[in-house]
Amino acid sequence: MIRCKIMMMARRALIKVGHAVLGPFLAIALIVYFGLNLVQGDHGLLAWARRSHQVRVAEATLAQTEGELGRLRHRADLLKGDRLDPDLLDERSRASLNVIGPDEIVIFEPVGNGGVRGN
Repeated sequence: MIRCKIMMMARRALIKVGHAVLGPFLAIALIVYFGLNLVQGDHGLLAWARRSHQVRVAEATLAQTEGELGRLRHRADLLKGDRLDPDLLDERSRASLNVIGPDEIVIFEPVGNGGVRGN
């Protein structure tokens, strides 16, 4: 009987301690969980920084591509029938047909940008 009372008192004390510890433990666990997701989650601070960098790189690529597009459109406009540029026409026809005049000299230059020569 005494043994049973001691066990009951120990059990009540353990339940009191458990209730006193369980609340703060759950609160700390939730704070740690949300804190980690704030920093390292799919939509956290690190992912935001990574996406911001990707956006900056994509915008730089877009600006470069738009510049190249403008340059190519300008060259295409020079080849239109109503305002034909004779120098550009001569350059393109010689490049396409791979011919030179008898009194001309060919000078080879190193070409950058993947084989595209900028004008």
